[in-house]
Amino acid sequence: MALKTLRVGAAEIRLLTALTDGPWDRSTIENALVRQGWAAEAPDGRPAVEWGGGAAAPHFFGTDPPSAGIGPRLELGAAPGTDDGQGASFVQLPCALFWPAFGEEPPLPHGRTAQDDDLEDPETDYDEDEDGEEDGGTDLDEADDLDGEYGPAWHRAPDARRAHFHAEYARLSGLIRAELGAPLRSTSGEMDTHEETWERAGLSLTLHRGDDLNTYSHYDVITVRVGPTAAGDGSGGPDPLDRDGSAAMTAAG
Repeated sequence: MALKTLRVGAAEIRLLTALTDGPWDRSTIENALVRQGWAAEAPDGRPAVEWGGGAAAPHFFGTDPPSAGIGPRLELGAAPGTDDGQGASFVQLPCALFWPAFGEEPPLPHGRTAQDDDLEDPETDYDEDEDGEEDGGTDLDEADDLDGEYGPAWHRAPDARRAHFHAEYARLSGLIRAELGAPLRSTSGEMDTHEETWERAGLSLTLHRGDDLNTYSHYDVITVRVGPTAAGDGSGGPDPLDRDGSAAMTAAG
């Protein structure tokens, strides 16, 4: 088992939450990405942002050369102004990757599941049989064979458990809560999926944990996504969500 994380801290979270400060139009968002150093200017002075590729054509940024492997990247949906109202326009940052994906891990002892893994529990050890295989799961000698595609920007924890992956989600959630208060809603699903969502003036910011479609489910992933809400037009306007989170806490319950 292994965990890869980008060094996403309060500064990076502030840059992402800042995308919800204004209207969701192409000029506003592209200029914000340039100011943040997440996009460059083309020779004609206009932002060079590659919209429309989604996960298939991420927008890379950072200082490492492409030869170093996959580094920080934004996954970009349809350009603002072309959204179909179903979440097609977005800016998304993958923050953490866990291997193997949920359902591929060996079982915990005593009938527990990977979702029961607890960093505070000293008895949380995966079962190993005498042949060197974890019972019912991955061979101990099996490697994360996509790891070599990722560059040095990713911090590697080769012995991490799923509990460490959950802890990284909680850390990122805490950083977002420090900016936006409590989430408007929190939902969980099958296969260890979980989402927390904040909304501001027709825009949403979602912290997602689940299956990584980019790697055909080789990893589970944590992402932060910003874009129009399903019902919103992204037009911006007065901020209904106070930075201290009071409005969000009221809406949540």
